[in-house]
Amino acid sequence: MTTALTKKALLSLLAASAVAIATPTLAQDYGRGHGDRGGGYDQDRGGGYNGGWNGGGLNGDQARLAQRIDRAAYNGRISRREAQNLRWQLDEYQRLEWRYRRDGLSRWERRDLQDRLDRIERNLREERRDRDGRRW
Repeated sequence: MTTALTKKALLSLLAASAVAIATPTLAQDYGRGHGDRGGGYDQDRGGGYNGGWNGGGLNGDQARLAQRIDRAAYNGRISRREAQNLRWQLDEYQRLEWRYRRDGLSRWERRDLQDRLDRIERNLREERRDRDGRRW
């Protein structure tokens, strides 16, 4: 009984934190569809505010990726060890992003950050497919 209650509470907390993280991103993410790099205030094209960097693109991608990692771990599609490794990669990404942002992001730094997020996303897909002793 307590395990089921704990899982429900954890899931509710996870959903609430995902909404809290995603809400500012959704408010600023003009013209970007899934996988679409064009249109609107897109940071990769140099449009919008602050030289094309409005903080929504990469942060939104990062928040969505963190949510996907948490969901895959919760559903048992990746192991706890795999989830910890992917979260560590995201933490490393965050530290690097902070260092880059201290002096403002150059086009190369934005591209590097996006490439790193793409690599973590590929790692998540690979971990979901490798099974590693899981039933499904």
